[in-house]
Amino acid sequence: MRNRDWTIRLCEVIKAASERPFSWGEFDCCLFAADCAVAVCGVDPAAVYRGAYKTEAGAKRALKKNHGSLEAAWDACFARVAPAFIQRGDVAMYDGPQGKAIAVYWAGEYWAATEYGAARVVCEPTSVWRVE
Repeated sequence: MRNRDWTIRLCEVIKAASERPFSWGEFDCCLFAADCAVAVCGVDPAAVYRGAYKTEAGAKRALKKNHGSLEAAWDACFARVAPAFIQRGDVAMYDGPQGKAIAVYWAGEYWAATEYGAARVVCEPTSVWRVE
């Protein structure tokens, strides 16, 4: 169930992350999306990952160990919906320049952790999870 004031909380998380530089294990696409999920509904899909890695390779090892894949990690917390039915606050997976990435849908745009902070990204979602 979404928090009553989830729109305010989500906006605050995105704004706070807007100038935070990308850093594996501290501020990356999955941790940013998980922070957004916590703001929306209080569920932290990255709880077992926080503080568990500092590199891309470490993130992949942690994913393999805990859930097997990025998709399975999000499946463990939220139900998938067809990309055509995405709603504000939902999480989307897309193929980014470095491989699979996660973004949050807000204000008609996709937001993700970038090298310069949380920012709008142009993407075509391959999977979407309803965050509630």
